[in-house]
Amino acid sequence: MVECGFKYNMSDIAAAMGLAQLKRLDEMNARRAEIARRYNATLVEMPEVETPPERADCRHAWHLYILRLNLERLTVDRARFFDEMERRGIGGSVHFIPIPLHPYYRKTLALRDPCTRALAEYPRPLSLPLYSKMTDEDVERVIEAVRDIVVRHSVWQTVAFDGLEAASGVEAGD
Repeated sequence: MVECGFKYNMSDIAAAMGLAQLKRLDEMNARRAEIARRYNATLVEMPEVETPPERADCRHAWHLYILRLNLERLTVDRARFFDEMERRGIGGSVHFIPIPLHPYYRKTLALRDPCTRALAEYPRPLSLPLYSKMTDEDVERVIEAVRDIVVRHSVWQTVAFDGLEAASGVEAGD
C-alpha cells in the first residue's frame, strides 16, 4: 500500500455473480472443506510445514489454505518454494503483509509496537490453491508438488545425504 484510499464500489456484474454464487454457497464450502481435509491429511505428517489450525468449536470457511513453512527445517526460503511451485504450474500467494512493510504506513504511522511477531512470521506463510472447482487431480498435483519440494529441500534429507557421503567416502560429483 503506497497511499491511503478507499474502494467501496461493486460493479453490477460482480453483484450478479455474487448473488448467483450464494445459491451454491453450501456446496462450494463443502468442496473447499474436502480439499482442505485432503491437504491436511497429507501435509500434517511433514515437520517441514505447518498446516492451518482447526478448532472443534468453530467451522472454518476455507477461503484460503495458509501453509506455514518451518524454515529451520528447509534449505529453501519461501520465494524459492514459490518458484518451484510455479515451475510445476501451481500458483501460490502471500495474502498478509505486515503493516510496517507497506510504504504508506511506514511513513505515516508512529508504531508503538513494531509488529515484531508479524514481521518474524511473515517469511513463513504461503497460500496453496483452494477453490471449489478444483478437481481431485488438481488437489493431488498440489500435494505432490509440496511433498516433492519438501523432500528435496528438507534439512534432514541434506544432513542424511551428507552423512552418507561422509560414511561411504563418496564425494558429491563422483
